[in-house]
Amino acid sequence: MTTIAPETVPAVPTRFGSWEVMKDVVDELIDLALNYRQSGHPGGSRSKVHLLLALLLSGAMRWDLLRPWRRFSDRLILSAGHTIPLVYASLAALNEVARIASEREARFAFPHEGRFALTWEDLLLLRRRGGLPGHAEMAGKTLLLKWNTGPSGHGLPPSVGEALALRAAGLDGVKVFAIEGEGGLTPGATHESRNSAWGLGLADLVFLLDWNDFGIDENPISSVVHGTPRDWFEGYGWRVLGTEHGSEWAPVTATVLDAARGPNAARAPTLAWFRTRKGRGYLKYDNASHGSPHAMNSEPFWRLRKEFMAKYGVEYAGVDEPAPKDPSMVRAQAKRNLETVMAALRSRGDVVEDIAARIAAAADGVPEAIPSFRLGSTRAGIFRDERLTDAERYPAEMWAKPGESKPNRAALATWGAWVNTFARTEYGRPLVIAMSADLAESTNIAGFAKGFGGVEGWGWYRRDSNTQGTLLPQQITEFTNAGISCGIASVNLAEDPFTDFDGFWAACSTYGSFSYLKYGEMRLFSQLAQDCELKLGKVIWIAGHSGPETAEDSRTHFGVFETGVTQLFPEGAVIDLHPWEYNEVPVVLAAALRQKAPIVALHLTRPPITIPDDYADYPSVVVDAVETLRRAGINGPYALALGPTCYSGLAQAAEDGHPIRERVEHFLDGPMVLAPKIDGAVLLSHRGGDFQLSVGQDLSIGYAGHDKDKVYLYLTESFAFRVLERGAAVYLKPKRAKK
Repeated sequence: MTTIAPETVPAVPTRFGSWEVMKDVVDELIDLALNYRQSGHPGGSRSKVHLLLALLLSGAMRWDLLRPWRRFSDRLILSAGHTIPLVYASLAALNEVARIASEREARFAFPHEGRFALTWEDLLLLRRRGGLPGHAEMAGKTLLLKWNTGPSGHGLPPSVGEALALRAAGLDGVKVFAIEGEGGLTPGATHESRNSAWGLGLADLVFLLDWNDFGIDENPISSVVHGTPRDWFEGYGWRVLGTEHGSEWAPVTATVLDAARGPNAARAPTLAWFRTRKGRGYLKYDNASHGSPHAMNSEPFWRLRKEFMAKYGVEYAGVDEPAPKDPSMVRAQAKRNLETVMAALRSRGDVVEDIAARIAAAADGVPEAIPSFRLGSTRAGIFRDERLTDAERYPAEMWAKPGESKPNRAALATWGAWVNTFARTEYGRPLVIAMSADLAESTNIAGFAKGFGGVEGWGWYRRDSNTQGTLLPQQITEFTNAGISCGIASVNLAEDPFTDFDGFWAACSTYGSFSYLKYGEMRLFSQLAQDCELKLGKVIWIAGHSGPETAEDSRTHFGVFETGVTQLFPEGAVIDLHPWEYNEVPVVLAAALRQKAPIVALHLTRPPITIPDDYADYPSVVVDAVETLRRAGINGPYALALGPTCYSGLAQAAEDGHPIRERVEHFLDGPMVLAPKIDGAVLLSHRGGDFQLSVGQDLSIGYAGHDKDKVYLYLTESFAFRVLERGAAVYLKPKRAKK
């Protein structure tokens, strides 16, 4: 059984011959794939090859090529998501080594019949429907990556969240690596992420910076951004190191190893920089190499291929010839040339043997158990505990009493305190990690850190004294808070992450008028949850002080429009909740969290709402309704369907110490049920024959569509609901209390 040992820095290799061959192979695969697709980003992909291969092969990163979902693996985020050809080409080369090695050693065989193994054949489908996406995604053949990226700056906040989740789970020593270029450091989220990572004490977070001075436009980044990586990060309390020789194996490997495993007495996050040339070796450099491959089969493209041919003694198809006119011939030529690269690799048995050994060593370095792990075992049972989302089983202290005047946001504090206390008493762990934009008390999200029913709460997170605190001390960082929350929820530490989730849910809040600041990261999370084969957690997005009730701030706080922001998602990705009063909040939260949607958007208001105090009149109201039905010749038994407000209010109401609900049930002689879609209540006949559901005999099945993993079928059946006796139901309209 492997466990994490005290940090030691692996030795820097003295010879890099095998790595140089792998670099050449990766370069060729990048160029050939982009030549065939004529779309993608060669410059930043090529400039990061040394950095990535050194990370994967040196022992700096503990990872498993064949099983990248192992729960105690280090995590990799390609924050520079446009440079995904780098990852595709590297995985294709490494998996070819594994495929060759599997011919003599079973441990290298692809699990799941190769479903999750990216091979060189997949490069033919780069940026094509059903193939490899144009930017980094945590799904399918790239489960090595632990976040969806592409938009600049959107990868760094989730990396903070993932590192925080690992620390909260007691997994000090499990790393999160994020690869970025300095262009991606210019968005404001980077500033927020640097502050947050230091404030949360994330010593296992490592940013790897490809410092090449160019983005898309012709202006060098240094013409706009002052200083160096040391200036950009040391002032934030980060540990900073780097090399001016970002395309040389020895200094790059030494830097990667030091960043990952070197001494870090201050327990600070680390920034390692690598001075490179964008477009290294591509014959097109700097900004010109950003998103523009050489024209198909052009002279510079073939000039580069001739260098590889001369070095490795192989022959490409179509050298110095223009591309064929027939698309099928273009594909056939691309396939043959990719095979040629793989043949060059396969012919070098010493290289295959050396790289296979390093692949095996990296996998062997992933721990099977970590003694300090705070989740797992029976603690994972909380996600199967129906009490968590069954409002009917919530304790009496959850509810406000009739006549009380409370804002609905206060119910969030109560529910948050209960849910984390429930997790503590039943499972010895917290469930939800929460944060706000310096508005924890104002939006009532602080409840997640407080106790309930006399049990002590988890408290504020403190980097040095309380790493199990469930309320992060975040400042005005709405965008980054969204990314941290989604990063937390994306960390699945279950033994089988394909079928179970074990980790944390997250909650973040700000005023509803600033909801637009959270959208980008939430949208990426919804996409990740839609496509990723691994189970994910949930994010509760709290839009506080929402709607027209806060009109006194409306000149600058456009809360009335915030509801539109949370609806800009694919169907099924978000559930919007708009409770009216205090007692509705736990009910709608419970109902929403039972669903599959990864995001629950809870819209809360500021002013207090008086809880209706007329529940003592319910018995007489129900008696009147029953008599109405009886006078119409409709005898019992009867059923009462109650909306959330009525249901929760009646459950709490008592007169002279006797529950009013029992009196109501006495008159019904039938069930009383929660009906979330009803505003008020409906008394209806339960005798039978008054309502009819007519189901046709035309059941059919058909094809609805498919994705890369599943085929979706549909069932259709005609039916009609008929009211046979119009007088068999009585609607009980609620009285709205004045604010």
